[in-house]
Amino acid sequence: MSGSDKRTDDTTGTVEWFDTERGVGVIRPDNGTSPCEVRSDMLHACGLDSLTAGDRVQYRVREESGGRTATDLAMLRAIHRWEGEGGAIHTD
Repeated sequence: MSGSDKRTDDTTGTVEWFDTERGVGVIRPDNGTSPCEVRSDMLHACGLDSLTAGDRVQYRVREESGGRTATDLAMLRAIHRWEGEGGAIHTD
């Protein structure tokens, strides 16, 4: 990491889109900060093949002069809520 790069602590967010042909996508952080780019080479380095819009992820943000990039990605388990019942079921 160069002196101009800065890394954040873990954050969570939702994948807005991911283009498998181009190998690039965007994650919107839950904390309201600017979206960040995610690249297929980083996915593969983290043991992931691809992402789909709506996927929930935990990651770190590397801030470079060119923008914000997601690193150290991990998928979060989905939670489906039953409307009006207050229950939840966890899925992988």
